[in-house]
Amino acid sequence: MKIVIILPTYNERMNIQKMIPLLEEEVIPSVKHHELSILVVDDNSPDGTAEEVKHFMHKWHNIKLLQGSKEGLGAAYVRGMQFVMDEMHADAVVEFDSDFQHD
Repeated sequence: MKIVIILPTYNERMNIQKMIPLLEEEVIPSVKHHELSILVVDDNSPDGTAEEVKHFMHKWHNIKLLQGSKEGLGAAYVRGMQFVMDEMHADAVVEFDSDFQHD
């Protein structure tokens, strides 16, 4: 099963520096028999969040970045879900907060 984790971001550079390595090194390897990917949906953060994600995309090839204008969290999730279904052909989607508010 192809599973995509959607991470919406806006000015989350410091958090994404910690979140992506945590997911890639601890969470994703522990999920067996499924293909996991990360989609970061960034609303053109002025703090360089997208550049940080691009850096990680060179190390881990299961990361994608979708950028767009800031229209709020709900709109970012909708944009991300549309991309995940249309372009990544996911079987399942997980919504996850980039600032460590989810366990």
